[in-house]
Amino acid sequence: MKMADLVLPLLLQVLVEKLASPFLEKFHDLFHLRENIKQLQASLPMVQGFLEDAQNRRATEQEVEDWMLKLKDIAFESEDLLDEIAVEIILCERRGSSISKQVRSLFLPYEPSKQLFDLICKLQNKLKELDEIAKKGTKLNFREGGVVRQSESLGRKRGTGSFVIKSEIYGREEDKKNLLELLLPTCRGKTMGNILVIPIVGIGGLGKTALARLVYNDEKVAHYFGLKIWVYVSENFDVRKIIRTVIESATGTKCELLEMDLLQLQLQKSLSGKRFLLVLDDVWNEDQEEWEELGDLLRHGVEGSRVMVTTRSTKVASITGTTSLYHLQGLCDDDCWALFKKQAFSHGEEGHPHLMAIGKRIIKKCGGVPLAAKTLGSLLRFKREQKDWLFVEESELWNHKECQSHILPALRLSYVHLPLYLKQCFVFCALFPKYYEIKKEKLIHMWMAGGLILPQGGNRLLEDIGDEYFNDLLCFCFFQEVERCADGNILYKMHDLIHDLARFIGGHDFAILEHGVARGNLAQTRHSSVVCNFDLSSFPKDLFKAKCLRTLLLLSPGGNTDELPSILPMSFIYLRILDLSGCGIKRLHESISALICLRYLDLSSTSIQTLPHTICNLCNLQTLNLSGCYNLVELPFSLASLISLRHLNVFGCEGLIHMPAGIGNLVHLQTLPTYIVGKEIGQGIGELKSLNLRGELNLKCLENVRDAKAAAKANMKGKKHLHSLRFQWGNSGGLNFKPAKGTASREVTYRRNLGSSGSSHEKDSDAVEDILECLEPHPNLTKLFIKGYSGIKFPDWVLPNLVVVVLINCRRCKNLPTLGQLPFLKSLCLQGMDSVLCIAEDFYSGDTEKPFPSLKDLTLEDFPSLEEWSSIDDREAFTCLQKLTVDKCPNLTTTPKFPVLQHLELRDCHPKIMNSMECVTSLSTLVIHTFPELLHLSRELLKNNKSLTSLEIRSCPNLRSLPSELENLTALKFLIISCCEELTKFPLGLQKLKALEVLEISGCHKMVLLPEEGIGEGLQRLSTLQHLSIQDCPHLERLCKKKRGKQWERISHIPHIYIGSLKLGKELSSSTC
Repeated sequence: MKMADLVLPLLLQVLVEKLASPFLEKFHDLFHLRENIKQLQASLPMVQGFLEDAQNRRATEQEVEDWMLKLKDIAFESEDLLDEIAVEIILCERRGSSISKQVRSLFLPYEPSKQLFDLICKLQNKLKELDEIAKKGTKLNFREGGVVRQSESLGRKRGTGSFVIKSEIYGREEDKKNLLELLLPTCRGKTMGNILVIPIVGIGGLGKTALARLVYNDEKVAHYFGLKIWVYVSENFDVRKIIRTVIESATGTKCELLEMDLLQLQLQKSLSGKRFLLVLDDVWNEDQEEWEELGDLLRHGVEGSRVMVTTRSTKVASITGTTSLYHLQGLCDDDCWALFKKQAFSHGEEGHPHLMAIGKRIIKKCGGVPLAAKTLGSLLRFKREQKDWLFVEESELWNHKECQSHILPALRLSYVHLPLYLKQCFVFCALFPKYYEIKKEKLIHMWMAGGLILPQGGNRLLEDIGDEYFNDLLCFCFFQEVERCADGNILYKMHDLIHDLARFIGGHDFAILEHGVARGNLAQTRHSSVVCNFDLSSFPKDLFKAKCLRTLLLLSPGGNTDELPSILPMSFIYLRILDLSGCGIKRLHESISALICLRYLDLSSTSIQTLPHTICNLCNLQTLNLSGCYNLVELPFSLASLISLRHLNVFGCEGLIHMPAGIGNLVHLQTLPTYIVGKEIGQGIGELKSLNLRGELNLKCLENVRDAKAAAKANMKGKKHLHSLRFQWGNSGGLNFKPAKGTASREVTYRRNLGSSGSSHEKDSDAVEDILECLEPHPNLTKLFIKGYSGIKFPDWVLPNLVVVVLINCRRCKNLPTLGQLPFLKSLCLQGMDSVLCIAEDFYSGDTEKPFPSLKDLTLEDFPSLEEWSSIDDREAFTCLQKLTVDKCPNLTTTPKFPVLQHLELRDCHPKIMNSMECVTSLSTLVIHTFPELLHLSRELLKNNKSLTSLEIRSCPNLRSLPSELENLTALKFLIISCCEELTKFPLGLQKLKALEVLEISGCHKMVLLPEEGIGEGLQRLSTLQHLSIQDCPHLERLCKKKRGKQWERISHIPHIYIGSLKLGKELSSSTC
């Protein structure tokens, strides 16, 4: 199926809807459009009925091929004209000039421009063309419907059995071992009755069936299972067929029963008292009820029975599986090469080193897929000329007949199985180069801009429909997860062969141009990505022939062009999607307004400072991505004219100091990561009232909110789709001052910052408390950040779904909010709380049996007045806490218990705080940092945490010695001692740290000895030590100087040695110091 087959049905549907739109109705009589449109509304649906037959005939009938291509071109041109007309009408309305008599006779509320009349005339001619080509289709004797589905014909050609030749399967030993562990008695998992169901998932051609055969025929499996049954299922999931196959395998005779009741009775009899293994190969069925019906029938087997399912769909696997999915990975290069070599060369054939080298490069095309390696090897079996092998290496897989007849059907079966709307979305990805990392949200917005996501009625958003599309493609392994980013986003890519499939189907409609090189005629190209250092000289000139280009991605790894050349917008006026992210431009030319059809514009991570005011003429623009534009200082003042805008991404635009007026007029807006509250009309917080925002929102400059009434207008509680919300007062986060050491000086500083009148602060506090109270979020919120809040108390919001809470520089607050009752809270950061004296029971929540049941990460920083952190009686708290950081809490000496704490950081605190930590026994990481008054490290803390793997002691200038308990840390891998000026030596017993891998000593000016009379035998016994670093320790540096230092010979065996500014070690032993 080519791209024309994909786009035509939906394109014609869109045309029918647009022709019926109200904006054209006024022109029906003036230009005699009414008759044209009526004819098309009758003929286009009829043509849609012919398309399935046409696509089957186009390969053998040139006349049909020409008809489909002509129909596609005219339909695209008609849609482009309709978009131009819609935009011109909006521009005419904005001009608002006086209305002539002719216009009044048309009842138009605006003065039509000459451009509008010209466009209507063009449309009239184009609709005639479209009607003529549609009528021509009726003369080609197409059949309407009734055509055998391609997926059905492909499915009937293929069948599988359990026979296997083990010597022909490469690289699956580990997978076989893993599956045997699941099949045999050691496996524990959820069962379907007495049965464990194990799904194997992967793309077509990956070897799922081969692996299942390998396991099925294993001797241990044959010994353990009394009965083995293999059923090839494919798309036709027939419960009766499966039951008959099971009965026939159990009885050894053919089953002639037809009635379901009789089949069930015979199945029960056949399975009774038997432990069986049932393999269901190539399963596509997603009907939960049918699976449950089959599961109920199979429960008659003995406990320990297993079902193994092979499928391409993770959705099928999740419905059927009772264990976690077994995702089959591709073969490694060595195994791929072994399989390829067996097919490409005769047994024992030698003497082709030049071909071997090329062959090892060719297998990179396989992406670990055995079917591809086998096919390519077979392709080259009788070719021994170097040029033939180089041709295969340099060409696309689909240019070879063998690949089209073997690899293509295996992969295309998954594609053919997709509904039409998913096929279009998949093929759109032919636009991206291989290995391109795809962001889900970005791709969905592109699909929307390209018109590939169809409304489903009701109030369902296109973004949600697109999310479903993406997940469906993910289920069928068309995308693979690559990386989970720190911000929670996931990056995806397409497998090499899946990408090749998309490129093959996309055909001439898609072009990927690298480094200015164009292949073939680009006049028919509608979607292109250009990979080059962006400047006009390197832009491929042949692409300017693509006058109907709809998508342009400039994938620029560098480039330093100051401005987007005006020739680009003027040459591609029908662009829907323009991606300039990261291309280095600093300015956008005013000619951008020529892109009247543009729906997606990505300027992210560029050096752009301002946007031209003409960008506000892009009435169709849905997405404007400015994320990471750190130099951007303002947005166009008429931004509210972008009436179709749904996504305005200004994340990371730290240079913005105000928002344009009238953001509230963008009624479709869903993405707005940052809103800066202003004082002028149209810039207040009330602009957010009617916006259905999603994702995250950072509200800045909340000091500009006049009062609680103004805050209430924002309707924050109604924004149920926001998952992250930040409230920020002031540019620097409110009252930002460094606390003084003494109480008296602190009080003076405090009053100076708050003002002289105590009553005036109380009024201010009351006002800001009321404002925050009126900004209460929806209970769906999962992340809450508050910075610079100057109230005395926090509001009593009910936000049960919070996962992350961050409170920074809320310096007047006297008590922490009650958070212990939050069941899902995982991360809590509290910073800059000057007025908090005690963390008391109200922090935990009085009626919660186990406060903070999910909390894993807790940070307390800059609590200058905090003296006590109390525990709660008879209740366990912090039962999941793994990481605790206490920083700049100089008066805190007591803490509660932390039963499972693994990572502890104590920074700039009172030394006594370590005493309260001595009951912790589960630490793996301990950091002691900035303790000016610390003389001795707690012996009990080290004694009770023998599982420590990392210990850092930094900036403890008065620390005299380390405790002998250090030698008990036999699991320690990392030991770092830094800026401990009074420390002179290590304790004896360092040689007992048998797991130590890294030892760093820096800024210890008085350090003269390591244990055992110098560095000596202690370090020589540490066979695992890989890195030794000694920096800014004059005495030790002299001792360890290469070749000349007294202790050099005793440390020279360590692979990586850093002394002073030099790197030494085994691999650099010839260097001189």
